[in-house]
Amino acid sequence: MKIGIILHPYGEQMPGGLPRVIFEWTKALLGRDQENEYIIYLKHQPKTMPSLPGKNWRVAVLGSGYLWLNRLRNGPKADAYVFNTPVLPLFFRPAKSVSIVYDFPYKHLPPRDLKDRLRRIVIGWYHGFSLRRAGAIVAISHSTKDEIIKFFNINPGKIKVIYHGFKSICVLPEQKLDLPDKFFFFAGTLKERKNVLNIVRAYNLFRKARPDIGMKLVLSGKSEGTYYEALKKYVAQEGLAEDVVFSGYLNDGQLSYVYKKASALVFPSIIEGSGNPILEAMDCGLPVITSNIFGPAELGSGGSALLVDPYSVEELASAMQKVAMDKKVREFLIEKGRRQIKKFSWDTAVRELLSVIKSL
Repeated sequence: MKIGIILHPYGEQMPGGLPRVIFEWTKALLGRDQENEYIIYLKHQPKTMPSLPGKNWRVAVLGSGYLWLNRLRNGPKADAYVFNTPVLPLFFRPAKSVSIVYDFPYKHLPPRDLKDRLRRIVIGWYHGFSLRRAGAIVAISHSTKDEIIKFFNINPGKIKVIYHGFKSICVLPEQKLDLPDKFFFFAGTLKERKNVLNIVRAYNLFRKARPDIGMKLVLSGKSEGTYYEALKKYVAQEGLAEDVVFSGYLNDGQLSYVYKKASALVFPSIIEGSGNPILEAMDCGLPVITSNIFGPAELGSGGSALLVDPYSVEELASAMQKVAMDKKVREFLIEKGRRQIKKFSWDTAVRELLSVIKSL
């Protein structure tokens, strides 16, 4: 069988969580399936072609534009297509298609203005249109499956939950950074849905309650945009400039170093289909504090993470204090985390995805 993978987004110089997971999906498929042939469809001609395992694949560049996916009609043909977002061609319906779905943040956050409201209406319509046309849907968590049913009225029988695997960051060579001796760590992007401002507020409460501990806060992510400016403003107003470190975007080697050095990962997203940093941190033996809602609650289930109400600054600060002060809590979380990550395997994810594709 010839399988087409729409590898988009791809080629970003500083990829966020979605491009990284999409690339890992593709890498896992090609590394574990030597029976089928693959066509990797790209939107743009990248500066660097994807480095992928195996020899049973080739790249096809479709070209830019709003309706670029419709060029699949005239491009190299596949027997089945894997779309890594809930977006299918508008004027071309592949005979066999699978859509992998992560989350829908625009359904939860308030629009910034009228233009943004209209944009979300269009996106919502397009997502519903695409999901109804897809032959099968893969949700990366039960939380995501529930949202697909709730927002788009899709038949539950059409949706298969497949937990994706994760990259073992801490086996990679470290790239050292100038960091504090003790610190909480946030890994991700500096966006509203990641709830970073509440992390800083909670850290401020923790710092005022226990100034003797000397714990700092390190925030990774691109240092740009209005949300980043709001974070910087709060840090300055509260006199936290010496305690809150904005590390900027971190590559895998830098993450390997930071995960090993941090005291805990703090990841209380308010909207998240999964949460790759949670799995990466657990794999590195790092205690995790995360949300008690959406995908993070599934990843941190069974006591493998401290689950908190992401809207409660006080609850988040209390969790920070537990991890910082109680050695038994840290050891318990590390042990539970190492057990939890065994549920998230690329071998299992690839096997289940191929089963979905073949069922079409």
